[in-house]
Amino acid sequence: MAELNEQQFIELVKQSEAEAEQDINRYKIKLALFAALGYGVIFAVLITLVLLVGGTVVTALVSSSLFLLLVKKKFIFLILIAIWTFLRALWVKFDPPSGYLLERDKYPELFQEIDHLTHTLDALTIHQVILDDRLNAAVVQHPRFGLFGGQQNTLFLGLQLLLALSPQEMKSVLAHEFGHLSGNHSRFSGWIYRVRITWFRVMEAFDQSNSFGAGLMRRFFDWYAPKFSAYSFALARNNEYEADRVAAELTSPATAAKALINVYTKAPYIEQEYWDHYFQQADTAPTPPTAPYAGLATFLKQSPISREQVLALIRQEMQVETHYADTHPALKDRVTSLIDQAVVPDTFTTNAAEAWLGSRYEKLLQHFDQQWMKNNNEKWKNRYEYVQHSKQLLAESKDLDPQTLTDDKLWELAHAAFEFENDETALPLFLAFHQRHPHSVGAGYYVGLILARKQDESALGYLRIAFESPNTIGDAARWGYDLLMNLKKEREAEQWWQQARTAADKHQAIAEAQSHIADSDHFTAPRIDADLQGQLLQTLAEHKNVGSTWLAQKTLPYNDADPVYILAFRPKGLYLSFEAITKSVEEALNIDANVFVVCLWGDDKSIAKKVKKAGTKIQ
Repeated sequence: MAELNEQQFIELVKQSEAEAEQDINRYKIKLALFAALGYGVIFAVLITLVLLVGGTVVTALVSSSLFLLLVKKKFIFLILIAIWTFLRALWVKFDPPSGYLLERDKYPELFQEIDHLTHTLDALTIHQVILDDRLNAAVVQHPRFGLFGGQQNTLFLGLQLLLALSPQEMKSVLAHEFGHLSGNHSRFSGWIYRVRITWFRVMEAFDQSNSFGAGLMRRFFDWYAPKFSAYSFALARNNEYEADRVAAELTSPATAAKALINVYTKAPYIEQEYWDHYFQQADTAPTPPTAPYAGLATFLKQSPISREQVLALIRQEMQVETHYADTHPALKDRVTSLIDQAVVPDTFTTNAAEAWLGSRYEKLLQHFDQQWMKNNNEKWKNRYEYVQHSKQLLAESKDLDPQTLTDDKLWELAHAAFEFENDETALPLFLAFHQRHPHSVGAGYYVGLILARKQDESALGYLRIAFESPNTIGDAARWGYDLLMNLKKEREAEQWWQQARTAADKHQAIAEAQSHIADSDHFTAPRIDADLQGQLLQTLAEHKNVGSTWLAQKTLPYNDADPVYILAFRPKGLYLSFEAITKSVEEALNIDANVFVVCLWGDDKSIAKKVKKAGTKIQ
């Protein structure tokens, strides 16, 4: 999806904020019309296609000879195919919610709270409640019939959040989420909130679909989507404040503020003080010594966050300013909109999980612990074996000359020394690898990082090597910039940063060019390795629905970028659809190269014809 750049987005947001402040009713009318525009365009296209079919039927009744001509030219079939593919694009399918489904009759305490909030706020009905393992809560709407509506409202409750908050704080969190769906507090804001989410989901589906119907609308959405997001931003942010006020009314301003502060402070506390320590045990224990979520519940009771830690985290979060990157305001602004100053959350003995999940609380902990073990046992085992192997390697190689080691063994040893010993041990090993491979991005990065830690300016030459990879350029840029700033070389630091940005822009341009193909692209005859072409031909020869085949190469913005090949084929035999056979060919091409597949018949035929003209026939 083509997006506004950051500055354009912010300017449009500021415009919407100014309009809302000047005349809120006029702003809402414009926003409602803008929201309706998307629906209007889609239904206008759909109605046009239907009218074309109706016109064809009338033509058949008026003039049979003209009708036969339209059939002969396949006009009717093209229209019917267009309608079908367009409707299929609108009928967006979403993955079903994943997690543990909480049934009403088994969790009466929880559903009593939900029913009370729904009734009090005149909120939309919650159709299902899903418990997952996150430290979060949200109401998510899935259109059951794509753009045609039929919203299914799912409440997601995070087990970690239930463990971290008191029942009253959790009630405040749910009141905030239900406030977005409320009919009591600005129905228009709630409608725009839901339309905004629906559009985002439908737009994403269009953007990811390759069907004709989606392609027909993609160009419109490339213009419409970013502008709708920016222009509705002011109301979306105001809706967050409105939802906070709903939470304050349903509980109290102090409780709503405490819930916010508790979420913002408990999240880093749990991550740093519990999960980081938990995962560190994989270095010394072959299996997890304790169940993770039962352990977290015990940890929060036995090691509650101290007042000093809360105050330190509050001070840290209060430094964060509200930004246009997110409709959610910063903690400082959310709290001050509720009460005069920040408050410290109360300690409690019963968490929301115990209060709301009732007698099944322990069984749910066991369920999530078992799921976690099933999903992570292999990773835990691999980490343990890696650590033991690395430490054994370090012990066995202590007196070995690095020059006697193979490349693979030298790199493995250097990385083990970096992770499990110290910079002094790792540096000569990485330098030895760099001497063998001066252009190695990994060696350049690690040598540069270690030297930068030592405040050695020679680090810059090595870090510059790391500019060659999109995976290391970000960290390399920061290490070099901080080094130059510490050395009081502000001008050089700014130059370094600009050079890094230029390199990052290059990587982004290459990645974008490699990620898709379009009618506007330029193609040339392929420059392809003979072995790679042989693998390609072998795969194609084994596919029963592939006839004649042509191969071309996309012209990229930089000559040193990895090539992008486009394979155009003429189908043969029996198949369900051009899209299905193209997907089948793509899945069969298990080769180490970036290859797009297009069919000479179907949606991508214009690209395929360009490939046939500019490329080389290989089969």
